[in-house]
Amino acid sequence: MDGLLSEECFDIISEEEYQALLRKTGTRAIPSMCIFTIKRDSLGKPVRAKSRIVVLGNKDPREWTKADCFAPVVSLPTVRLFTALAVKHRTVLKQGDCKLAFVQAVLPEKELTIVKPPPGCPVSGPNTYWKLKKSLYGLRRAPRHWYTLINSILTSPEIGLKRCANDPCVFFGNLLPGKPPLYMILCVDDFVYFSPDREVEQYFETALSEKIRVDFMGAAEFFLGLKFD
Repeated sequence: MDGLLSEECFDIISEEEYQALLRKTGTRAIPSMCIFTIKRDSLGKPVRAKSRIVVLGNKDPREWTKADCFAPVVSLPTVRLFTALAVKHRTVLKQGDCKLAFVQAVLPEKELTIVKPPPGCPVSGPNTYWKLKKSLYGLRRAPRHWYTLINSILTSPEIGLKRCANDPCVFFGNLLPGKPPLYMILCVDDFVYFSPDREVEQYFETALSEKIRVDFMGAAEFFLGLKFD
């Protein structure tokens, strides 16, 4: 909940405001729930407890096509290729994680979405609803909105990466004049990257941190089901 509030994910509206929107647009509220999971490390040991508020996307009355919801995901052969490239350049893959990824994507105005808060919500009073300003986990279009956002950030002039024409999850580019390029692969909100020059990696880390909430974890240890040693 703290994460949703910090990102200004929604406005709280009353029952009367919801009914007015329902009469005007026909947009019905989608229920939500709280999911509790245990995050584990590469050896299966519990690391931390995690709570996430999600929308029940299967209750969304709107019809979306596969094209509307599609977001690319990197393949294992690409991860292996990047590992080989890093070894060739005598370096290691570094790993990063975008925090509250889906919640950082702004919802288009035409996608009016009303959510019923989870039962017992400590922030929203009874008979209140959330009018979403940003995407939320569980929405069918959330992965698409997130990929559109992160793609625009990575290819922005401030960072300067280019998207590979053959794989939409691969990014590369010369970020500093006279320095070797940086290579990156994206898997939803997790990514690995490397450059033969540490100065280039540090520039990328600083530039990305100024655009989005991200956690840089150093050398890759566990990514897409692969354990790195």
